[in-house]
Amino acid sequence: MRAVRFDEYGNSEVLAMVDLPEPVPGPGQVLIEVAHAGVNFAEVMFRRGQFPVGLPHVPGLEAAGTVSAVGEGVTGLRVGQLVAALTLDGGGNAESVLARSQLVVPLEGDLAPLGTALAAAALCNVTTAWGILDSAARLRAGESLAVYAAAGGVGAAAAQLARSLGAGHVLGAVSDAGKIPAAERHGYDVVTTYDDLPEAVADRTGGTGVDVLLDSVGGKPRAAATAMLAPFGRHVVFGNAEADDVTYDGNDLWFSNTSRVGYNLGGLAGSRPDLLRRHLEHALRAVADGVVRVELTELPLAEVRQAHRRLESRASTGKYILRVR
Repeated sequence: MRAVRFDEYGNSEVLAMVDLPEPVPGPGQVLIEVAHAGVNFAEVMFRRGQFPVGLPHVPGLEAAGTVSAVGEGVTGLRVGQLVAALTLDGGGNAESVLARSQLVVPLEGDLAPLGTALAAAALCNVTTAWGILDSAARLRAGESLAVYAAAGGVGAAAAQLARSLGAGHVLGAVSDAGKIPAAERHGYDVVTTYDDLPEAVADRTGGTGVDVLLDSVGGKPRAAATAMLAPFGRHVVFGNAEADDVTYDGNDLWFSNTSRVGYNLGGLAGSRPDLLRRHLEHALRAVADGVVRVELTELPLAEVRQAHRRLESRASTGKYILRVR
């Protein structure tokens, strides 16, 4: 089978097309013939060695296609069934991928209209956005929200989901002013650059601050987050695109009356796969029902380097997916 693989850490040039044997599902696993696969910034970080994944590695955290084989003990899934799957062990950027059966959702019934392209575009980003708002931030109706990387896949979904949950002010921030129009399409009240966000938060909240701030960026924007939070505000960390983390003292939480919480798909898959499955199902249903609109750019599998370059340059908006078959 054709697959994308990197044998060393580095820039996008380390990504290569290779031929590999088709995997065989073990107990609790499903083999999927991939039609479309997503590309995520996490895969850029893996490729750079920011989070070592072991070499060689086939990237790909999400895929949609057709079940071609099931392992021992798998129930509720059958050969020939159209499905979407979180492939959090990697391997989605290939013609076939193994997935844990708990993280495979049939594209049937209300989910049938999604198709493989839209399903692949929604899996990681919309699931993350839903999980953050529902379980990490525990957003309540009327609360205010600020989102870094507002033009990206999670940012776009978070704004739309927050509206559906009854959020009050919904503010977005982007790394470059050129991305503002793209983010504004997703329902933000206002979108600014990171540097201008504190002023926008103060203006929109009367100086009180936002109740929730979503941060996948790190660096200077992360360091500025606490000052923008209302009393008992929640700073949700779910990425580190700038590869520049921030250290806090415990007393910082005490004095500021704020909290920090994380959300990580891989960690949740290991500790509470049942909860992650619920987040995944909610996310796909939100897209199928039109609550969340996903803007995607489709590229052939062989052009995976281009998707990585766009994500790494921070010039991308929306979601990149790969057409595999």
